[in-house]
Amino acid sequence: MEFEQLFNFAAKAGALEGYLFEREKTEPLANWVNNIDEMYHKLPESVKKDIGKAYAVVITRTLSNGEKVIPDELKSKLRSMLSELQR
Repeated sequence: MEFEQLFNFAAKAGALEGYLFEREKTEPLANWVNNIDEMYHKLPESVKKDIGKAYAVVITRTLSNGEKVIPDELKSKLRSMLSELQR
């Protein structure tokens, strides 16, 4: 069960990063970002500790790739998620 949650989380986070790569515009992403955030918070602490650095890289690249298309409120949410990871 623990690895299934991890796989589902990683797949969705990676898909978000890839989805935004070199896009000029996109439909609203609020549900996607909120689902990833919710899934991350449901992971066991030990898993979060193990994947935190890699996840921070994914969020950083997502912000970079989506700079032109991510709405400001979602950028703020992603930056908040990144800040939490860097504590």
